[in-house]
Amino acid sequence: MIPLADTHVHLLAGLDDGPKSRDAAVAMAADLAADGGRHATALAHQNPLYPLNDAARLLAAAALLVEDLAAAGVPVHVYPTGEVMVSPDTAADFRAGRLLTFGDHGRHLLVEMPAGLFVELLPLAAELAPHGVRLVIAHAERYPEFLHDAEMTARHVAAGCLIQVTASELAAPPTARDEVALRDWAKRGVVHVLGSDGHNLRRRFPRMRAGVEVLSRWAGATAADRIAGHWGVALLQGLPVNPPAPTPPARTWFGRLRGG
Repeated sequence: MIPLADTHVHLLAGLDDGPKSRDAAVAMAADLAADGGRHATALAHQNPLYPLNDAARLLAAAALLVEDLAAAGVPVHVYPTGEVMVSPDTAADFRAGRLLTFGDHGRHLLVEMPAGLFVELLPLAAELAPHGVRLVIAHAERYPEFLHDAEMTARHVAAGCLIQVTASELAAPPTARDEVALRDWAKRGVVHVLGSDGHNLRRRFPRMRAGVEVLSRWAGATAADRIAGHWGVALLQGLPVNPPAPTPPARTWFGRLRGG
């Protein structure tokens, strides 16, 4: 079983809507390890709901988590990371050192949309590119503007954005239409890394394996290992992640009829 890399799991105790205590964070990491995870973000939100969550605070909490995992013998390597809600100030906040990239390596920034909104990320991607930073779009399958608009997604991938998908959404898509779209993403190479989006052990579990198994059926075992393992580990460790361009979507009979 390939060691899995969870690129989206909330493990920093008491900092957001993830685990409330250090013991709960350790229990989550142990649950992830039992599911095959060996590498994971130590993640917390960076948004207006949690104004104290600057990079320094997340790094300090992650250092405590490393100590706790070692004491408990939990075999998961964790990487401090912020989940940044995009705003007009995101680029300025990054330049000021307030935002935390994956593993604090300064190469990849995990971003999510403002609550209830969708904004194109191309201007932000262009503004951060000169700093050597690429955007990773958190739980991209949640945004219909991406999942059901191949051209929109293609523009962002071409601009250097990486697409992160939630493993549980692969295992149990919310709708039949979403399942069709996710399968298309998997087959065309749109999915770059996976995350559990784990928050606790009550309902948002830090588990990956079921989603990886679906990905393997849809895209093949080699692609699943690459996405859930190799690329995820590279992302967390600050190494280059340069997936090939996705293949174009298949033309439908209606599109061919219209000359598309």
